[in-house]
Amino acid sequence: MKAVMAGAVALALCPVAAMAGLEICNGTGVRQSVSIGYKKGADWVSEGWWTIAPGACSEPVGGALTNRYYYYRATAAGQEFAGEGYAFCTQGEAYTIVGDSDCEARGYETADFAVIDTGETAKSFSFTLEPRMAAKESVAKGKSAQAAVQPAADSVLRSGLGRGVHGEPFTDRLLFQGCDFYDGFEACSFIANGWKYFAGYDDPTPRAFLAKLEALPNNTLMQVTGDLTGYGDSSAQLAVSEIEILAGQDPYAGLRQAMQGNWVSADDANETLYIQGAEMHSYHRQGYVDTMYLDVKPDCPDSAGAGPVLIQTSAQYRDTYCYLIDNLAGGWMDLILMGHEAMISYRKVE
Repeated sequence: MKAVMAGAVALALCPVAAMAGLEICNGTGVRQSVSIGYKKGADWVSEGWWTIAPGACSEPVGGALTNRYYYYRATAAGQEFAGEGYAFCTQGEAYTIVGDSDCEARGYETADFAVIDTGETAKSFSFTLEPRMAAKESVAKGKSAQAAVQPAADSVLRSGLGRGVHGEPFTDRLLFQGCDFYDGFEACSFIANGWKYFAGYDDPTPRAFLAKLEALPNNTLMQVTGDLTGYGDSSAQLAVSEIEILAGQDPYAGLRQAMQGNWVSADDANETLYIQGAEMHSYHRQGYVDTMYLDVKPDCPDSAGAGPVLIQTSAQYRDTYCYLIDNLAGGWMDLILMGHEAMISYRKVE
């Protein structure tokens, strides 16, 4: 691994004799997005992201530990990470990447990680992320002031950017997915049609314009107009010129809200889901499997007019699935996979 810059989140380590695995707890007071790196055979592997709320814990590595050293990176809004010079490949979306070299050439980013020493014989280990330094003053003050800006009084927001200046003209109805740091890239994000769109702060969408969105809840429906400035396999970058907030115009807002949170399969307790906004993260035995971009539609080609349906598009593999929403009440989500007519049931976990 190559040495890169250092940053600003500290780690408090404490071995435990509980269940085998590597547990990460969040003692920073703000939500953290965590990525890990480790040796697997002859390869270096990096995986992310685990979203950990303040005071909560997650287990990115299950089972008895096979390495003494693991590596981690934690990002949060308004904070810089205290790396220790261990470089791994990352990307803004959920990922598993084999190899720690030629990151950019393979379409990834190189990021700085810190080391975790679990000891020579530990089969389980727990550590807590703790703040060492505050976020840069300019960023912290800017975010604090902007959070107070409310968009409710204006259903149409204009940034002042011209159309067709920064890329291909774009307009579509998108679901708001929040504003955050995406491994060092500060942006607001949106999801629709199996894609995730990012509008970076001052890149070129003005910071003050995007700040007006920060207080909005996830899944707010909006008409976004601007330019497409770049593409990835499942994401795109936007320069936003105008946003119209379509309050009260989403007929499926109640269904989207009912899906939020943690779910466990009725058939396999090892299969779990976490739905946040229009993103669904799936896990098996606490190991990350995939991220799906979600939408609710009246129907789909395979449903023969039946609906509403839940459309899931894999961020990693780009496969799309259509599920008839048979039930979404009483703490249960019952879905029927169209084309196969297989019922899949999940129980909500509080």
